Amino acid sequence: MQATGRRRYRSLVANRPEPEIEITQPLVRALLRDQCPTLANLPLRELSRGWDNTNFRLGDDAIVRVPHRQVAAPLVLHEQSWLPILAAQLDMPIPSPIHTGTPTLDFPWPWSVTPFFAGADAVGHTLNNPTNTATLLGTFFRQLHTTAPTDAPVNKFRGCPLVNRATSFATNVDQIDDQFDRDRITAIFDTACAIPSSSEHVWLHGDLHMRNMVVDHGELSAVIDWGDICAGDRATDLAGAFMLVPGHIDTVADHAGADDAAWERARGWAAHFAVVYLAHSDDDPIMERIGTDLFTTLLAL
Repeated sequence: MQATGRRRYRSLVANRPEPEIEITQPLVRALLRDQCPTLANLPLRELSRGWDNTNFRLGDDAIVRVPHRQVAAPLVLHEQSWLPILAAQLDMPIPSPIHTGTPTLDFPWPWSVTPFFAGADAVGHTLNNPTNTATLLGTFFRQLHTTAPTDAPVNKFRGCPLVNRATSFATNVDQIDDQFDRDRITAIFDTACAIPSSSEHVWLHGDLHMRNMVVDHGELSAVIDWGDICAGDRATDLAGAFMLVPGHIDTVADHAGADDAAWERARGWAAHFAVVYLAHSDDDPIMERIGTDLFTTLLAL
C-alpha cells in the first residue's frame, strides 16, 4: 500500500441490500413442517445472513438456506440442479441439497436443506500445513474445472473475458481509499486484460473468497455458497488461491491443470475482486479485511 496523506471519502451507507422478505424462525419452521416433516422438530437457530440468503442451523448436521431477495431465487435453483452432479466428481465436500424446497402460498421462492460442515470460514484462521492445503485446493480446481454442458448457467460478471469488467474495475478503484496504491493494482489488472481470453466453458464456483472456504482444525474441509455457480473461464476461480494460500501458488498450479495464461488472468481477477471488496465493504469489516489482505498480497508478489 502507498500512503499519500489523503483519504477518500467513503459513505457510511450500507452496501448490503436489505432483505425483501424477512426470514424468521417461524417461517422456516413452517416450511419444514409443510415439506420436510421428519426434520421439522429439530432445534433451529439463525446462523448467518448474507447478501441474498438467510441460513439457519438445523439440528447438528444440516442448514436451511432460504433466499430473502428475489434475485437469489434462480441461484438457489442452480444449486439444487447442479450441485448433486458436481458432488459426484469432487473429493472436496460441497453443500449438495438434502432437500429441495419449493415455493408455498406463504413463501414464493425455492429453498434448500443442505449439510452442515464443521469449522468456520477461512478468514483469520491459520492453516496447519499450507502446502497440503494448496494441494487440496489445486485438486479441487482440477476436478471442478471440467467442461460444462451447454445449458449450464452463465454469469455475465464471472467467467467472462476479464476486459468485460474493466469499467466496473475503474469505478471501484476510484472509490477506494488513497492509502491503497491504485496505479499498481490497475497495472496488474491491465496486464491481465492483455492476455488472450479463453473460450473454455468449464464449471466454476464463481465466488471463491475466504468466507466460502471452510477450515476445520487448520485444514480446508469444504467449499460452500455456490449461488454464483456458472460456466466460463477458470481464471475467475483460480483467483481464490491468492487469498487462501498466496505463498503456495506454484503448488496449487501443479495440481490445478491450468496453463500459465489462466494464472496470469487469475491475477487480474484477484485484483478485480480486491477492489470490489474494498469499495463495497462499508458495513462489512470482514470483507474489507479480505480485500485489504488480497490487495497487499498482489502488490507483494
